[in-house]
Amino acid sequence: MLLDFLLPPVCLACRHLLRSPAAGGVPPLCSRCAPELAPLDPAARRIGDIEACFLYEGPLARAVTRLKFAGELELAGPLGRLLAHAPVWREGWDLVAPVPLHWRRALARGYNQAALLSRWAAREAPNGARVRPRLLHRVRATSPQTELDGPARRDNLAGAIAVSSGRSLAGLRVLVVDDVTTTGSTLTACLDVVRAAGAARAAGLALLRAAL
Repeated sequence: MLLDFLLPPVCLACRHLLRSPAAGGVPPLCSRCAPELAPLDPAARRIGDIEACFLYEGPLARAVTRLKFAGELELAGPLGRLLAHAPVWREGWDLVAPVPLHWRRALARGYNQAALLSRWAAREAPNGARVRPRLLHRVRATSPQTELDGPARRDNLAGAIAVSSGRSLAGLRVLVVDDVTTTGSTLTACLDVVRAAGAARAAGLALLRAAL
């Protein structure tokens, strides 16, 4: 196809050309990088109302880091499409909300990686929902979660996230998306405010799950 010629598939990790596109839900990795992939055991993919797709290791961890901190926005498409195959989409959602960045961090970075992933995922997911990138916002800046342990992460986020403009979500089903989850504190804080705004159902989805 002409599109394959103009935009040939490349390995997420090493950027080498691939002979053919990856199948749906399979990360586009070359034969050298694919063995490093760290899938989650199906029984460990969902903890409470938060689902994750892969472990925060290997080539996908490196790709997410490059997306977040090196400005490699071309990685948002293939990473977001991986999210589209998560089983949680089968439940059907009215709205998809990315985990928000504080405005200062968003200004410094120039984009919210969770919003980019959300758009790509919703575009290809079954029963695709409307993405609302500004549904949630950070009321105050917080310390990076990676610097804190579990209890401190929860305290760090207390009162830090809100539904924008006090919007009512009465009766709506809302899926909140992030790139990485560890203890689940960030996604849980988002789900709490979504439920408080009246959502009939709320769940979280992350591409990667990191271990403390």
